Amino acid sequence: AMKRQNVRTLSLIICTFTYLLVGAAVFDALESDNEIREEKKLKAEESRLRGKYNISREDYRQLELVIMQSEPHRAGVQWKFAGSFYFAITVITTIG
Repeated sequence: AMKRQNVRTLSLIICTFTYLLVGAAVFDALESDNEIREEKKLKAEESRLRGKYNISREDYRQLELVIMQSEPHRAGVQWKFAGSFYFAITVITTIG
Protein backbone atom coordinates (compact mmCIF):
# COMPACT_ATOMS: atom_id res chain seq x y z
CA ALA A 1 0.00 0.00 0.00
CA MET A 2 1.14 3.52 -0.73
CA LYS A 3 2.00 5.82 2.12
CA ARG A 4 -0.40 8.67 2.79
CA GLN A 5 2.28 11.22 1.79
CA ASN A 6 2.85 9.45 -1.54
CA VAL A 7 -0.89 9.46 -2.30
CA ARG A 8 -1.02 13.18 -1.50
CA THR A 9 2.00 13.92 -3.70
CA LEU A 10 0.60 11.88 -6.58
CA SER A 11 -2.77 13.63 -6.22
CA LEU A 12 -1.09 17.05 -6.35
CA ILE A 13 0.87 16.06 -9.45
CA ILE A 14 -2.29 14.79 -11.18
CA CYS A 15 -4.25 17.93 -10.22
CA THR A 16 -1.46 20.20 -11.46
CA PHE A 17 -1.16 18.31 -14.74
CA THR A 18 -4.96 18.40 -15.22
CA TYR A 19 -4.97 22.14 -14.48
CA LEU A 20 -2.25 22.67 -17.12
CA LEU A 21 -4.15 20.63 -19.71
CA VAL A 22 -7.41 22.51 -19.09
CA GLY A 23 -5.56 25.85 -19.20
CA ALA A 24 -3.89 24.92 -22.48
CA ALA A 25 -7.22 23.84 -23.98
CA VAL A 26 -8.91 27.11 -22.96
CA PHE A 27 -6.02 29.22 -24.25
CA ASP A 28 -5.99 27.31 -27.54
CA ALA A 29 -9.75 27.71 -27.96
CA LEU A 30 -9.55 31.45 -27.30
CA GLU A 31 -6.50 32.26 -29.42
CA SER A 32 -6.34 29.84 -32.36
CA ASP A 33 -9.20 31.40 -34.36
CA ASN A 34 -7.73 34.86 -33.92
CA GLU A 35 -4.29 33.68 -35.07
CA ILE A 36 -5.77 32.05 -38.17
CA ARG A 37 -7.60 35.30 -39.03
CA GLU A 38 -4.43 37.34 -38.53
CA GLU A 39 -2.42 34.95 -40.72
CA LYS A 40 -5.00 35.24 -43.51
CA LYS A 41 -4.92 39.05 -43.26
CA LEU A 42 -1.11 39.04 -43.46
CA LYS A 43 -1.11 36.74 -46.48
CA ALA A 44 -3.70 38.93 -48.22
CA GLU A 45 -1.63 42.05 -47.50
CA GLU A 46 1.52 40.32 -48.78
CA SER A 47 -0.28 39.36 -51.97
CA ARG A 48 -1.60 42.91 -52.41
CA LEU A 49 1.85 44.47 -51.90
CA ARG A 50 3.58 41.97 -54.18
CA GLY A 51 1.03 42.69 -56.88
CA LYS A 52 1.14 46.46 -56.43
CA TYR A 53 4.94 46.71 -56.57
CA ASN A 54 5.53 43.67 -58.81
CA ILE A 55 7.87 41.99 -56.29
CA SER A 56 8.83 38.34 -56.49
CA ARG A 57 8.20 36.12 -53.47
CA GLU A 58 11.97 35.83 -52.88
CA ASP A 59 12.48 39.61 -52.99
CA TYR A 60 9.50 40.08 -50.66
CA ARG A 61 11.00 37.62 -48.15
CA GLN A 62 14.34 39.43 -48.32
CA LEU A 63 12.65 42.80 -47.74
CA GLU A 64 10.65 41.31 -44.88
CA LEU A 65 13.85 39.98 -43.28
CA VAL A 66 15.60 43.36 -43.53
CA ILE A 67 12.61 45.14 -41.96
CA MET A 68 12.33 42.64 -39.11
CA GLN A 69 16.05 42.87 -38.35
CA SER A 70 16.08 46.67 -38.41
CA GLU A 71 12.88 47.23 -36.39
CA PRO A 72 14.38 46.73 -32.89
CA HIS A 73 17.04 49.37 -33.63
CA ARG A 74 14.63 52.19 -34.56
CA ALA A 75 14.31 53.46 -31.00
CA GLY A 76 18.06 53.42 -30.48
CA VAL A 77 19.98 51.16 -28.13
CA GLN A 78 17.59 48.83 -26.34
CA TRP A 79 19.78 47.65 -23.48
CA LYS A 80 20.89 50.62 -21.44
CA PHE A 81 22.21 50.07 -17.93
CA ALA A 82 18.95 51.02 -16.17
CA GLY A 83 16.91 48.64 -18.31
CA SER A 84 19.46 45.88 -17.85
CA PHE A 85 19.46 46.40 -14.08
CA TYR A 86 15.65 46.31 -13.99
CA PHE A 87 15.66 43.09 -16.05
CA ALA A 88 18.20 41.49 -13.68
CA ILE A 89 16.03 42.40 -10.67
CA THR A 90 12.96 40.98 -12.40
CA VAL A 91 14.76 37.71 -13.12
CA ILE A 92 15.93 37.39 -9.52
CA THR A 93 12.53 38.20 -7.99
CA THR A 94 10.43 36.21 -10.44
CA ILE A 95 12.55 33.17 -11.22
CA GLY A 96 14.80 33.13 -8.20
